[in-house]
Amino acid sequence: MSSCGACKGCSSHCGSGPPISTQRSGRALVVWDADCTFCRRWASRLYSLTGDTFAWTTLQQADGSLSVERASLEQAIHLIETDGRVVRGAEAIFTMLARGGVRRWPLWCTRTIPMLGRAAEGCYALIARHRRGADVASRALLGRVEIPETWQLTRRVFLRCMGVVFLVAFLSIGPQLAGLVGTSGLHPIGLRLESLTTHAPDIGLFDVPTLQWFGGDGLLNATWMVGALAAVAMVLGLAPLVSAVLCWVTWLSLVTACGIFTGYQWDMLLLEAGVLAMLWSPPTRWLHSPNVRRPSNCVRWLLVLLTIKLIVLSGWVKLSSGDSAWADGSALQFHFWTQPLPWWPAWYANLLPGWLLQFMCTCMLAVEYWVPWLLLLPRVPRTIGAIVLIGLQLGIAATGNYGFFNWLSIVLCLAMIDDAMLLLLWPRTARHLFAVGIRRVAPLWRRLTTATACVVVLSISLPQIPVWRATTPEPARRWAGLWQPWHIASTYGLFATMTTTRPELIIESSTDGITWEPYVFRWKPGPLDRAPGLSQPFMPRLDWQLWFDALAYERLLEAGLLTPATAWRRFTGREVLPDLLQHLARGTPAVLELLESSPGGTTPPAYLRWTLWHYRFTTEGPHWWTREQLFRAPARQLR
Repeated sequence: MSSCGACKGCSSHCGSGPPISTQRSGRALVVWDADCTFCRRWASRLYSLTGDTFAWTTLQQADGSLSVERASLEQAIHLIETDGRVVRGAEAIFTMLARGGVRRWPLWCTRTIPMLGRAAEGCYALIARHRRGADVASRALLGRVEIPETWQLTRRVFLRCMGVVFLVAFLSIGPQLAGLVGTSGLHPIGLRLESLTTHAPDIGLFDVPTLQWFGGDGLLNATWMVGALAAVAMVLGLAPLVSAVLCWVTWLSLVTACGIFTGYQWDMLLLEAGVLAMLWSPPTRWLHSPNVRRPSNCVRWLLVLLTIKLIVLSGWVKLSSGDSAWADGSALQFHFWTQPLPWWPAWYANLLPGWLLQFMCTCMLAVEYWVPWLLLLPRVPRTIGAIVLIGLQLGIAATGNYGFFNWLSIVLCLAMIDDAMLLLLWPRTARHLFAVGIRRVAPLWRRLTTATACVVVLSISLPQIPVWRATTPEPARRWAGLWQPWHIASTYGLFATMTTTRPELIIESSTDGITWEPYVFRWKPGPLDRAPGLSQPFMPRLDWQLWFDALAYERLLEAGLLTPATAWRRFTGREVLPDLLQHLARGTPAVLELLESSPGGTTPPAYLRWTLWHYRFTTEGPHWWTREQLFRAPARQLR
């Protein structure tokens, strides 16, 4: 932060630096060089951080009035205490940060460990000798150097957006609970808990963390309603810590209760992000309360690591799987019509030329594998990385229905953008409405509590990462496994192998065994002339699970295990189809509510059958799909 001849007369524009103090008023005096562009930018930044804690002057203004030699003033920034003691260089900056209430640990470390102090002074001297290049580099990395990176507005945006995602998740799953895991549902949670306690009498809440231990369907509905109300409070910024805890607890309860219907990666991601939202929530009545303390940097870095883990692992599993579709770049030639629930733009994307689809596939892999690492860098590259990742998520959401997954990923990316960059989204005339900047640090006990919680989360998260799992010590693996039912940390990686076919299960009923009519689902492909619809951000759980069922039955058919004699049996216990067929045969109202239409309404059918088809997009006639029959189960007479 000192001056040199190369800096003098620099033509690049920068701020005028901190205001010159006419009187010290019992404050220590900071002396800096106003002829150095690099110094002006960083002096302005320091003043933004420390405010009026110090008096400020330039060596040009104070020339001859100070006891410090001019040559020394030109080499480094100086802090002159009221008692006449002088510190300079890195020590002066660390002292200012500590006394200004910004950061105390750099000063403590450099004074406690002399080697660190010498290293800091050496780095300062190196920068001082190359300030023109340092100025260019700092502007490239930080943009407006004068504006420090603060996270007050970022935290508000993140927590409110997390509330929106939680609200969507609760409103989506709430109406489906009765048909999925209610008393008359496909997989009743009461029966599952009863079976668990029969086989393992000592199993309890810690092993299966759900409120359904304490009630039936009434509690199941109350859980999602309480969660939805807490999510609304989170959006409004009301009691942010309490509302975040309620959202997480109720969502964990539902995820555990619903079993395979909530076993998707975005359900786990919402829980993991929810833990960090709790740790980042201030314990105040309102999110925008004036006594809200500074957001924790430890939690912010955990959010960075979670975002990197989510995106990089998605690229890593594709490249490490050995799947030829990813290796030769042909994956997108299958993806648009084989993905679980496409919507109509996917039909048009599938018509793109093969070379363009291959180029898009290569670009997507490059983005997933390399761009997330930009989030570790300062403001400008980090913001660029976040914007690119947001673009990737919008591109995925533009052709497929993945519930709230893409929107939750975008919320995580927004948490990478600091206050100064987020404010650019608002008109200049409205930016004064948002209180940003450096806030007071939280009390020591609260910071230690948050730091301890972050260490615990990190210790659970690291053994979950596949590339480190083999080298993780056994005690660390057992520790992470102990918390696995609570989903504090998970591993991610979508579409490790690309499905190149689209099997679909079509269920039909009949009153006479001759004329058959299909059950129509709301979102999964069925009628050939129906355009794929938009369901996101809501998640149709049964429609999604039947996509996995169809793939499983296709593999069973290829292995010779699926025959007319075995068509109605249960194979692995994870299929939904056998349970669905039983409830359709009985005309269970709660299950029929999960469908768009039933041929006989709630009247049980006389005959039932199911067929496995291959579906594919078509350009022929008014149809969106074409299909070819793979297997038909023998019809079953029910009455």
